Amino acid sequence: MVQKSSLSLIIIVLFMFPVLSFSSDVEFPLIQSFSYFPYVKNHMLDNGKSDLVLDVGYSNIYMFNYDRDVVNDFEFGNVTIGYRKSLLRNLNVEFYLRTGVIYGGVMDKLIIDFHKLIGNGEDGRDEYLRNTVNYQNKEVFSYNKSMFITGPFIAGILTRLYDGEDIDINFRASLGIPLQEKAGISTGKPFLSTGFLFLYRKDKLAIDMSIYGSFFKIPDWYDSQEVRSRMFFFNLHGAYKKVFGGFLFRSTPFREGDLSNPAYQVYFGYRITDSISIAMYEEIPPMDTVSDVTFRLIFEL
Repeated sequence: MVQKSSLSLIIIVLFMFPVLSFSSDVEFPLIQSFSYFPYVKNHMLDNGKSDLVLDVGYSNIYMFNYDRDVVNDFEFGNVTIGYRKSLLRNLNVEFYLRTGVIYGGVMDKLIIDFHKLIGNGEDGRDEYLRNTVNYQNKEVFSYNKSMFITGPFIAGILTRLYDGEDIDINFRASLGIPLQEKAGISTGKPFLSTGFLFLYRKDKLAIDMSIYGSFFKIPDWYDSQEVRSRMFFFNLHGAYKKVFGGFLFRSTPFREGDLSNPAYQVYFGYRITDSISIAMYEEIPPMDTVSDVTFRLIFEL
């Protein structure tokens, strides 16, 4: 019989090995149950061209509030499949589907040891058993077992508004269609996302800036006084030769408590080949609606 630690390592390998792309979203399943931003590429495809993206990530997520009735303590591996096709010179269609697994994981001790090394002690991680699932939000839901999840199917368009020598301005609109309804996993409600994309390319330097708004219906298990029906997302991405990095901001639909704090995150990466890159994401305070750390391998077709 396979031991728990061996099984956990197998799951990590399965998620991290066949990786094919890069996502700009902030990993935090509770917030992503309302809406998510899977967009990997912001440039327009040439007429008649298409591309396929597989985005595989692995995150450690840990937070709890003062009353201990909101807990996000688990590890999360996910795969997002993206396909884009150019129909006209200034019109691309795109489709995304996201799946993943929430489970206890194996990274707790590694993170605790790192926190001790930098003088943070266990940083609150001694409150719950290591490598277990503790996923709770007041009386709305409570999970303590591993689970596979499926996010909404997203269909959208990308169009060019301005085509300059070094600068492009694009517009994106997409509709999220839920495939399941489960509190904390998927609200079961559709969402609409729109965004403006500013792209600069000059020799080996590239800078992208994305600004999105997402609008959705409040699920039945939340009161309208607790959550808003919208959130916003910002991504500043820069690359020079083989090195890239960026800054992420995402607001939150929650109105009160620790979950009302927005997410801030930075990431750094290196392009190994024209198709394969590696990246790591790290949180910035207040750290209540963001993963502790996220790793990605990036491969583009």
